[in-house]
Amino acid sequence: MSAMTMLGKYEIRRELGKGAMGIVYEGFDSVIERTVAIKTIRREQLEEAQAAEVLARFKREAQAAGRLNHPNIVAVYDYGEATVEGEAARVAYIAMEFVKGKELRDYFEADERFLPKDIVRIMGAILEALGHAHENGVTHRDMKPANIILLADGRIKVADFGIARIENSELTRAGTVMGTPSYMSPEQFLGVPVDSRTDLFSCGVILYQFLTGEKPFVGSTHTIMYKVLNEEPLAPSTLNVALQPAWDAVVKKAMAKQPADRYQTAAEFAAAIGAAAVSARSSEATFVDAANATDATVVDRTVPAAAPRAATPAAAAAPAPAAAAAPVAERPGAMPAPAQRPAFANAAILFGGAAALLVVIGLVYVLLSKREAPQVAAPGSAAVPAVASSAPAPATGAAPASVVPVVAAAVEPGTMIISALGLADPKDPRFNGDPAAAQAAARSDAKRQLVDKALALYVDRGSLDKNYALIDQKLMPRSSSFIKTVIHEGVPAAAKDGLIESETRAVVKVRDVQKSLNQMSKDERIDFIRNNGDPRISILMVIRDSDSANALPPGRSQLAENMVKERVKSFGFRVWSTEGEVKTGPNAKTADFEIQGEVRLKRLSMKLAASGLTVSKTALTSWTVKAIDKGSGEEIYLNTISPQGRSWASEDQALADVGKLVGDEFSKNFFLQHFNFGAQPITLKVTGLPDAASAQIVLRELRGIRQVLDAQPAAEPGTFQVQLPEGSATDIVQDAIVNPLNAKMGKACFALAGAAGAEVKVSFSAACADAAVRAKLETAPPAGLFSADDPRSKALLKATGWKNI
Repeated sequence: MSAMTMLGKYEIRRELGKGAMGIVYEGFDSVIERTVAIKTIRREQLEEAQAAEVLARFKREAQAAGRLNHPNIVAVYDYGEATVEGEAARVAYIAMEFVKGKELRDYFEADERFLPKDIVRIMGAILEALGHAHENGVTHRDMKPANIILLADGRIKVADFGIARIENSELTRAGTVMGTPSYMSPEQFLGVPVDSRTDLFSCGVILYQFLTGEKPFVGSTHTIMYKVLNEEPLAPSTLNVALQPAWDAVVKKAMAKQPADRYQTAAEFAAAIGAAAVSARSSEATFVDAANATDATVVDRTVPAAAPRAATPAAAAAPAPAAAAAPVAERPGAMPAPAQRPAFANAAILFGGAAALLVVIGLVYVLLSKREAPQVAAPGSAAVPAVASSAPAPATGAAPASVVPVVAAAVEPGTMIISALGLADPKDPRFNGDPAAAQAAARSDAKRQLVDKALALYVDRGSLDKNYALIDQKLMPRSSSFIKTVIHEGVPAAAKDGLIESETRAVVKVRDVQKSLNQMSKDERIDFIRNNGDPRISILMVIRDSDSANALPPGRSQLAENMVKERVKSFGFRVWSTEGEVKTGPNAKTADFEIQGEVRLKRLSMKLAASGLTVSKTALTSWTVKAIDKGSGEEIYLNTISPQGRSWASEDQALADVGKLVGDEFSKNFFLQHFNFGAQPITLKVTGLPDAASAQIVLRELRGIRQVLDAQPAAEPGTFQVQLPEGSATDIVQDAIVNPLNAKMGKACFALAGAAGAEVKVSFSAACADAAVRAKLETAPPAGLFSADDPRSKALLKATGWKNI
């Protein structure tokens, strides 16, 4: 069909997309001069036993959707079947309204948020469209963000009533499960007949995602099904602290397990959303004064882009004024664009009055607190300096920049403070000679490098470089969504190597980066080479009698547990006993993951007629296995299997084989995908540097190196407080710091000089203190570019005219 030019009366212009059963084209009806979208289906792509039913449903889809006439529903114009040249079978097709817009899914995947008024308006339009469909006897059955299109003029279109079927149709029956797992209702998973209330459940999931930025049910299909049928999701206000409790009740009712407990009509659901919004606005009115307070999450913002790099001592000592919050950009037409901000910053904007009050309380606490002890880093996060962050380091021989006081940034589990150096080539044709454009690009690159450093926590450097193009396309455009709080953003300025540089320090949501990487790996079928972690894994197996449900004695489960332990040990990981764990305090040590297995066995006996002997066997009736992330409590794996025809001559043999089956559910890569790699603080002391300006340049170099997560100056000249990934500190310093610096200098100017405890010493050779050699610290490109093998680093090195590319 790739060469098809006509389908029935429609001229085929181009292919828009492919589905499991056919292709969607852009077509043109020359009779009435109208552009249409044409959805096709071909019999030969279907299993013969299902072909008749699927084609019948496809035709009924057109009949159902064709009688819907609503401004918020993508219109269906025509159904037909046509013979295509070169095709043996006839092609069935539906011609529908051609809509230009952006799917709501795209906004959610970019972690973009909407203002409360827009959430109410969009949900109202969706529910109005569904109300019209329900009144005409049509249930959508696949409501999800991908089927909601936002047009440039602010209108909303509900698309693809692709599995909608007329009520009471012979194709609507129990046992037919259709939909998208994360948005499916309990009755859809159970395969029982559904009605309009299943659409309202799915809309409840969408509303939950609007309010929190998270899906209420995630995991594999089996995990999602279990959660939808058995678990209540967290209340939205627990994930978005700025949210009023009124929204919790609306979402809970919309996603009730029983259809009778939900809203019974789309209009009723829309009215409840409107009432919750009014209640929220009333509560927010109490905090108007607090809402006008300065945003304290961004504690040191950039001064205007045109500011010169070198500042006078007096100017350097003054803290930069905080920039005003950028207004939400508006698209043409009625609908303003959702703001693309870090998740908790978005939460503060979403119903921002209450959040502003919390900010004010936090500031009062910081100002009144007399504690001077450093903060204790949460698991998987770096310790936060409680007093200061350094100003941007000059690339010239200017005096060291002053220390600017800042408010300590909050570091929570799953986040980490990272600093990075953004770079841009001012001669890049994209900027058309505009300095401001190059400076903006350097700022943007700094944020991308923050995410790049987070990725390097989890993935081998070579694997990142190899897959740079895909990461750059899929993850890097979302860099801002992974940044929780910007602590410091330096002034972009020209360096002596010809590049524009911009330093940024921020709290980065590293676990969100890890999860997005895992999802991309799954979607794109890429096996990233993960860094070697050392997770601790505990194992808990419970063996039950399937008839009585009573647990067998603990000693019996040990047989199965031992097999799972052998599997875990084969990965090189530690098997961790839960007995004697220290769960709290500075010496806390617990497992990183827990494997939980529940196995049900049944004893079978049969008397042989010929001999009169009774033969006993043990049969496996079912087993369930879970993996729990002990740090977050998140269930990262769930599978339930009801095997058929599995039996053993003895119970011992059954238990041993069941343990092997459970162990085979896991791989080394599975645990490394979810392992919370942390940071280690070290003191890096560089001796022999000729002057204070050289120390400032080394600080800038450290911030531009991928494996240096954070670097701050210490009181002693040439000494730095550095955060490195977990591992051998001396090996990382040699490989990630010393070698790139020497590559930049063109000779062995830096050398590892020993380590004692958390202090690592590096010496600067006196032979390199010569002015001509030392000048390379300023004039050669940043050392971080020499340790990477990705297109960005190569392009920037080339832009500087560096000869040893």
